[in-house]
Amino acid sequence: MSILHRLQIIRSMPLGVVAAKAAQVLGRQLKNRMVGAMMRNHCTYPPSFGMVPLSRRLPPLQLADDGTLRRRALMAASHTFDLLGSGPVRVMHPLAKHPQWRDGISGAHHRGNRKRSDRLLAMIDTAGYLPIDWQLDFRSGHRWSERVWGGAVAFGHRPGVDVKVPWELGRLQHLPHLALAYAANPDPHLATEFRDQVLDFLGANPPGWGVQWACPMDVAIRAANLVLAWDLFAAHGARFSLEFEEELAAALAAHGRHIAHHLEWSPNHRGNHYLADIAGLAFVACALPRGEEADLWLVFAAQQLDVEIRRQFLEDGGNFEASTAYHRLSLEMALFSVALILGLDDDRKAVFADYDASLWGLEPKVTPGPMPWPPFAPETLERLSQALGFAQAVTKPSGDIVQVGDNDSGRFFVLDPDRSPLDVSHLWAGPVATQVLTALSGGAMPLPPRQSPVVSVSRGDAFPTTFRRLRLVPKEAAALADMRPFALPHFGLYGWRNQRSFVSVRCGRLHDGRGAHAHNDQLAVEVYLDGIDWVRDPGSFAYTGDLAARNAYRSVMAHFAPRLGNTEPAALNLGPFRLDDTAQAEVLAFDEQVFVGRHHGFGEEVWRRVRIEADAVVIDDSPHPTADDIRVCDPAALAALHGAVVPFSPAYGIRD
Repeated sequence: MSILHRLQIIRSMPLGVVAAKAAQVLGRQLKNRMVGAMMRNHCTYPPSFGMVPLSRRLPPLQLADDGTLRRRALMAASHTFDLLGSGPVRVMHPLAKHPQWRDGISGAHHRGNRKRSDRLLAMIDTAGYLPIDWQLDFRSGHRWSERVWGGAVAFGHRPGVDVKVPWELGRLQHLPHLALAYAANPDPHLATEFRDQVLDFLGANPPGWGVQWACPMDVAIRAANLVLAWDLFAAHGARFSLEFEEELAAALAAHGRHIAHHLEWSPNHRGNHYLADIAGLAFVACALPRGEEADLWLVFAAQQLDVEIRRQFLEDGGNFEASTAYHRLSLEMALFSVALILGLDDDRKAVFADYDASLWGLEPKVTPGPMPWPPFAPETLERLSQALGFAQAVTKPSGDIVQVGDNDSGRFFVLDPDRSPLDVSHLWAGPVATQVLTALSGGAMPLPPRQSPVVSVSRGDAFPTTFRRLRLVPKEAAALADMRPFALPHFGLYGWRNQRSFVSVRCGRLHDGRGAHAHNDQLAVEVYLDGIDWVRDPGSFAYTGDLAARNAYRSVMAHFAPRLGNTEPAALNLGPFRLDDTAQAEVLAFDEQVFVGRHHGFGEEVWRRVRIEADAVVIDDSPHPTADDIRVCDPAALAALHGAVVPFSPAYGIRD
């Protein structure tokens, strides 16, 4: 984050708040640096004995490969990654072609971890294996140091440098790609590559050290992908040495301990990061043998999932962080984790009847048992069904979801290949994801999607008499026939759809208290008519790596929403992940044909009315400098009239 941007944030806050936040940041940095200094001569790897056998959960899957699974696997096996808009890049460690690269990588660590790192890397005996540089932002070329304690790693500190790139790579979501290709057509080279990449990562990234241990969420997602990839290989006949499986089990224990001691929890402000923490902990707990530690992780994860699913998914199923892309991420984490727990065998189920909550010394606490089975309230499972229904409701006939709020392309598992970056249907129609969900749950999943009933709104407020009218006219009037309404009032999205067209209006309050992933998009309209996107939310494109672009995509000017000059309805200078709910948007009317809403973000009321007519979508805005009645017959004319200020971005780091 630039000094100028930091100064803008500081000027926006009261002096007392600035002082408190500065003290908090400095205290945290000092603590992490002290911890790092103390740990330099200690081995942070857990012992590699007593943690096997790992528990298998998956039967063989029924997979047919048209070549796509193998192409993905070969790309991963060649260490070529296309992440967050990078394009295909072969990522190699700077020492990759040096004959003594193992010594160079292990020797770069502090003294306490060199011996264990050297042992892990020595287990890679494949001729010609070239190690991956796990510390590199391979878009900008910036490299983090493996000698910095994870909690003290700096990020967002240099323009153009994006920590999300190594984090995305370090989630190891490509390892299940190797396993799926193996499942479709067993090739021992794929299993060997999996083993080698795991050892490479573990040897290059001692627990607690470097950029790959800076964010607990990414540690948790990595742990779940390690478990799933190993389970997929094992289910389809791959066998690994006892020495490797001991090291993998020890690594999972290290991940579990790191997550448990760095939970991204607070009493008031927590979101998808914390949900990832508990989801990852569930996968680690279910993979490791039973024991006091793993049993408590499992109980804690189940209890917290039960709380967080009902907290983070609203009554209409939408995610409370005001983002449809984060809804997908959070839904994946919740759905796979609940399936995992519901499918436990009798031995694991017994954990919930007999555990000692007093042994859990962390926050939040473990509720004393015994717990009933299943460990999820009926309301929790119903909320998951509603969350699936929400995902269906916000999917356009094209198969893409409406983008509302941030989109960092975050995923828990990436299983079904070659899908649009805005596709969510893998959770109910993906041939791989649905098989895995069903297998994990023992046949109890996936839950049936349930969509919220449409409730009409009619407050009686009279729309202003002076307004500008736009008539969006498709080539065929039949494109608007039989448009059915949908209403997601808790999330704040209303609209109509049929098999050819989709119209939505954003109008809702911010529920997470900070607007961390919200945009200035109140009363923004998205219009898809007969296979063509006439206007769509532009997405997000960037976070801390490009703060100017970050704010441009959050701006009201980027959305098809009411404007008042260049004024923003909520200030963008409070931080890249802060947006106050100054708009106070409210719905005044909604039914089978009409939406009326207003917000107060400009200091005066702005109104928008959207109506579905027999041959047009009609949009009325008030106040407006002119009282025109404009007929628009194609998307290009609408774009010229509206003046979009940023190109469309369907995924993080990518824009048209």
